Formats: sequence, structure tokens, C-alpha cells
Amino acid sequence: MPEPPAVVTADSVLTRIRIRTGHPDVSRLDVFLYASDGTRSLEKHLSLDRIPDELGLLTLPGEKLAVVIANSPRKFNLKALERYDAMEQLAFSFSDDNPDRPVMGGSATTDGQCAEICLEPLLCRIVLTSVSNTMDGYDLLENPRVRLLDIPDTAEILRRQDFRPPELIDAGPWTPLPCDIGFFPLEPRLSLWCYPNDTPESVLGVLRPTLEFACEILGQTCSFEVPLPPLPRGCTKEIDLTIDGPGNHLYKIR
Repeated sequence: MPEPPAVVTADSVLTRIRIRTGHPDVSRLDVFLYASDGTRSLEKHLSLDRIPDELGLLTLPGEKLAVVIANSPRKFNLKALERYDAMEQLAFSFSDDNPDRPVMGGSATTDGQCAEICLEPLLCRIVLTSVSNTMDGYDLLENPRVRLLDIPDTAEILRRQDFRPPELIDAGPWTPLPCDIGFFPLEPRLSLWCYPNDTPESVLGVLRPTLEFACEILGQTCSFEVPLPPLPRGCTKEIDLTIDGPGNHLYKIR
């Protein structure tokens, strides 16, 4: 059903918001408009169940700070978000996010009562592209499985860079690969998910997410870790893994 036409009164103006995203599957869309000056207070909030072609909102005259959040798993406390400073600190929990309908967000300052906002997910995708077994003797990598370690617990929805998670989840659940790995490489293209941590590799003492691959070799449980590079918001990293025996592995990250 098309949006009803907005009626502009003498003391209001029509502010238009256009929303862009590469993830069109949206079950909930929340739009916030804040004043851009003074205390930057919340002037309007609207909740929809889809992304409109263009959204027209009646507002007070003046420049606005527009925020759009998609697929929030929880309702918003508008009292707590009545200032833009609070919205800038709003964080979501990794455990609440869903790769099928990821939490997305974006913001923009209006120009001529118009703004265009690109919604970006927080979730990073880690893809185990291939696993090769180069051991002699045709020994199998049995019961292969993967998980992520040191997963950021939360992330701020409006932050674009400098993600420094205050808390980490020690380990995610194990995900089994479809079969044992022998002479022929396995190409599972298996996806694991985490929140961003873009701490530079030059900064020491910071735990970034790690991919852990485990299997049994001749009845012995073996574990192989792949430290991940800095992970910007919404990025995808692909991993090729080669196992050459207990305690011996190589990897390539793209």
C-alpha cells in the first residue's frame, strides 16, 4: 500500500529520507530524526515493516540528524534515546543478531531537507573456502569441525571504524564439516559470523577473532588455529586451510 501523502502546515516542512541497502530482507525498520543543534534532541521516531522507496516526514524546519536501523531484535527505549549522544552509543549484542536478517544501521545529516542513508550490517562473514589434507599415507582428517574464538560481544550500530570490543565471547559453537577429508580437498564454503574488531595488527596484546579447525588424526584430537586480520564492519574474509599433520598447517586469507 503506498504511503499516504503528507500535509505540510505553516510551521512544518517535509523531510525526505531515501534508504539504500544490499540486504533487502527487512522485517522491521526504525527511523529517528534528531535536531542537529542544541541538545540534539529526538524529534520523531517511526517504525515500519519494510523499506519504502522514499520516506516523507513532517518535521520542524532546520537541519536534522537522520538515523535508520533495520531488523532490531528488541524494542527501543525512546526515553533513553532522546538525545543523539545516546544514539551514538547504542550497541547491539552479537548473540541477538541473525545473518539471515542482520541488524543494519546508518546515519546522515539532511541537506535541503533531504538525506540518503546506506544501511550497513555489523556482522562479519568468515568463510572456510577449502581444506586440504597433504599428509602422507592417506590418513584421514576425521570428524572435521570449525568454530570462532574471541568473538566481540557487542558493537555500536552507528560506528564505522575503530571497533574495540570491551568484552569477548570465548568461543562460538562447533560447526561440523560435511565429511572426513582425505586425498581430495574439501570445499565446504562454510560461513561463520562475528562482530567487527579492526584493531591494527601493529597493536600488541589485543585478542582478535581466531578460526579454530579441529579433527581426529589416527585417533588423536588435533586443533589448528588461524588468527584473523583486522575485521572492518560488515567485511567478508575467505580462508584456505592446508593440514600436513598434527601441529603442522598452512593457511591463506583473502
